Parts: sequence; structure tokens; C-alpha cells
Amino acid sequence: MAVLRSLVTYVNGVLVTLFASIMAMFVALVRPRSPWVDRITRGWARACLWPSGVQLEVRGRERPDPTGSYVVVSNHQSTFDIMSHFIALPVPIRFLAKKELFSTPFLGWALKAMDMVPVDRGARSSYRSVEEGARRIAGLGKSIIVYPEGTRTVDGSLLAWKARHKVIDGGPIIVVVGDPIPTEGLTEGDVDDLRDRVKQVIQHTLDELAKEVP
Repeated sequence: MAVLRSLVTYVNGVLVTLFASIMAMFVALVRPRSPWVDRITRGWARACLWPSGVQLEVRGRERPDPTGSYVVVSNHQSTFDIMSHFIALPVPIRFLAKKELFSTPFLGWALKAMDMVPVDRGARSSYRSVEEGARRIAGLGKSIIVYPEGTRTVDGSLLAWKARHKVIDGGPIIVVVGDPIPTEGLTEGDVDDLRDRVKQVIQHTLDELAKEVP
């Protein structure tokens, strides 16, 4: 069943992504600030999860201000993380994507039209491009999501902030939305402390969730 579910999910994902990319690209080009862009991405996320056997649970959705702009930081356990975050978070989000994806027909065009942020992992200048992209997203009143681990973890543990399991088993995904951490008044010298604080919050949340597992 897992193999069959995986096949259906992959095929469905390709078709849904193609359709959503065309729709989002068209809407974004005609009316770049249309709320329909975000509705399409949430619809895409739900459609991708539909055949996967995933049961999504969201905790703390009420904590962020829906009209605010945030840098969302999360651990990375699954290919479905992005879909889950599109559905779970009450704010419109944009994400970092490999630069190569922006050259992909339809998907790449949609990523550009939706103001996603390209990242060249092999270039030292990527930090600057991410910072510029985050400022641009904030200027649009959107939020940007970052996965500091840089890759998916195999066993769910938190990696160094710097996995490959292709069979889809389904099961629960719990998204815990924490309290926003204020950054007003912080300087560049506070970056390391802020990073460590965010990591501690995520680790504590994972530890608390682990206690719920029989």
C-alpha cells in the first residue's frame, strides 16, 4: 500500500504542481498583489497532501498576527513540510528555493511571479541574496520561511544548523506555531544569541512532542 500510495502521490504532485503553477503565474502576472496567489498555493498544498495519507494537526495557529510579517524558522523532517506550512500558518509565506528550480518551465516561472527567493547554495553571495529577498518579502507584507538545517533529517532529530526516504508511509504531521520572538532593537551583534534562542525553542518543542509518543 505504501508503494501504491507513493506512486499516486508523486503523479498527483506533478499534475497539481503544473496546474497550480500555471494558475499562480497567470494571476501574479495580471495582478501581482492579488490574494488569490496565496489561495492557490494553499489549494496546491492541500491537493498535494490529499493522497499521501498525511493527517495534519496545527497547534498555536492563533499566536501570530495575521497582518504581520515574520521570518518563520522551522526544523525540516519531510518533503511535506512546505505544504504543511502553507496550510498551517495564518500568514502568507514565501520560501527559499534552489536557483536551478527557477529555470524549470512553468514551476520556475511561477516561483518568479510569486516572489520566491532564489538561493545558490554554492555561492558565498547567497547570504546577501537571501537577506535582500527577505527584505523584499517583508516590504510586500509577506513572511518568509527558512529551514536552517539545510536538508531533511532522517530520524526527526534536530540537525546542526547548517534524508532520503522515498516511500510515503502517511501518518500524522504536527505543526506547532510558537510565540513570535520580538527583534526590535536588536543589532547584528545579537544574531548569534537570537539564532541560539530560536534553536532552543525548536528543540524544546520537539522534546515535548516526543513525550507524547507511546
